[in-house]
Amino acid sequence: MDLLLLLTLLPGCLCAVTVTVPPKVEVEYNHEAIFMCKPKFTGSPKYSVEWSYIDHEGQRTLIATFNDGKTSVEPDTDFSSRAAIMSDNSLVINDIRVKDETEFTCRVNAGSEGFGDGSTQLKVYVSPSPPELSVSTQVLSITEPIAAEVGTCTSRNSYPAPTIEWYRNQVPLNAGVEKSADLYVSSRTTTEASGLYTVSSTLYLKPTKADVDALFSCKAVFPLPGGTMSPMESMEFKLSLHYYTENVKLTVSPDQPLKEGDTVTLRCEGDGNPAPTYLFQKKKDDGGEDELDSGADGIYVFQNISREDSGTYICEALDFDSPDTIVLKKQIDISIHYLNPLSLILPEHNRYSVGSDALLSCIGDGSERPDLVWKKGDVVLSSNNNRHYLRNLAYSDSGVYTCEATVPTVPGLRKEESVTIIVEGPPDLGSESESIDVPSEGEMVMLSCSATGHPEPEISWRPAELKPSQTVSGMSVKSEVAVKVTSKLVNDISCTAKNQLGSKEKKFKLSILSLVVPSTAPAQEQSGAGSTAIIAVVVCVLLLLLVVALFYFLQKKGKLACGRSEKQPLSQDPASAELAVELKSEKRNEQRGLLGSHGGGGPAAEC
Repeated sequence: MDLLLLLTLLPGCLCAVTVTVPPKVEVEYNHEAIFMCKPKFTGSPKYSVEWSYIDHEGQRTLIATFNDGKTSVEPDTDFSSRAAIMSDNSLVINDIRVKDETEFTCRVNAGSEGFGDGSTQLKVYVSPSPPELSVSTQVLSITEPIAAEVGTCTSRNSYPAPTIEWYRNQVPLNAGVEKSADLYVSSRTTTEASGLYTVSSTLYLKPTKADVDALFSCKAVFPLPGGTMSPMESMEFKLSLHYYTENVKLTVSPDQPLKEGDTVTLRCEGDGNPAPTYLFQKKKDDGGEDELDSGADGIYVFQNISREDSGTYICEALDFDSPDTIVLKKQIDISIHYLNPLSLILPEHNRYSVGSDALLSCIGDGSERPDLVWKKGDVVLSSNNNRHYLRNLAYSDSGVYTCEATVPTVPGLRKEESVTIIVEGPPDLGSESESIDVPSEGEMVMLSCSATGHPEPEISWRPAELKPSQTVSGMSVKSEVAVKVTSKLVNDISCTAKNQLGSKEKKFKLSILSLVVPSTAPAQEQSGAGSTAIIAVVVCVLLLLLVVALFYFLQKKGKLACGRSEKQPLSQDPASAELAVELKSEKRNEQRGLLGSHGGGGPAAEC
């Protein structure tokens, strides 16, 4: 033991060299591969590095060397133009190809201390193109006893070779490679000149009815660096199946109570493929059947259906591949609701005098008892009552009255019948007279007469030269005139409404508030003129009183002559003469009173 230890300490002794390389290097196609090489020595000797590989003939071939700080690449190898040694002893190869997959060795030579080797394996990965799907065009029958070809899935240009899996509704089929009557696959792998693989897989399946709407697909599963697997899925497809009809379904639409006038559709559906031909029939009262129509679409349409279409209908699917034990008939009952025309019970006429009463009566029936209401326009007059009373009829009661029948359990089923009520009577003008205050003579005033009655009244005006304008609304007539007010017309204007049943007159009384014609002067000047006139009147009255008092005083004093002098004409103006006459008249009355008080019976002197 001591001897061995001594030998290791002597200069120039041989020591083991350890070389560490990864067990494998995984690279994708066309990428760069780096091969690491880490030597380990006991001391720090000088060393050289050589990288080599096993060629296609199984021979080890030198690629490149590193010695004394210098690198060199061997010519005429598969890697001459793509390889290089780095300063950390690693080998780098660019543009990796599939044929590059082999074993690579790093040798470290430390001279007298010995040498060491480390080998690694290069793994190249190529992802395939999307899988190609070829689906069988033949119709598959579910009655066939053995599995039939469904389709072929092909994955091209991958490395390593992928595996192909089949799916139904995204669930793996787990088909084996052994031929069986229900399910199996047949696979084939081809190596292309590039070294890549093409894999194809053909699926064989015995379909069932459950596969009618099933979606089939395939996936190519291939490895990636790092030990992961990646799937690439094809498009999905359906099978073209042939199977006989086992069940028939007959439906009617709309799915609600049916009424006369509806569009009704009978739809017959069988579960066979291809779809069978359908035959529609209607049962007769004697137990027989009337053929209606047949066709591949299985649809029969009633346009504007009527009550006569009620009954039992049969649909039969004609599929000659179905076993005789399967019944391919379905039937359905159709009931059509209806309402008969309404009957209105009315008097012989529809004309009524204003103030009279009327009774409206309606009778209706149908497949079900209807609800009856009376309406005028959109206004409901009586609910669920076939009678409606009109009392004390007014002109406003004229119009169209409608009896409407409905069946609550059958939406949209309704009938209606209408009657027109006419209320007749003489015209009505409202008040017989109307008083209107007019500010002054000469102003324009608008007069209006509104008459209600039937037949439509005619309105005329007095004086006849007035020019009215007239409007009619329903049973009302309105006539208007524009009148220039004069003192002559104040009590001489009237309108008369007349029809075949009578007439009525309305008089207008105009009251003129002021006889002064309005001035065009400003308001301030008019106010001043009015004040001046009032003052003048007051002064005149005062002067008149003074004159009367003066005459009375002079007569008492005897200063006035009586007899002839009173007959002498006065030279005053007519207004003064009139005033004098009035004064004389007053004097006579006074004298008679005085004489009478003394008991005298003879005539008295007049002054």
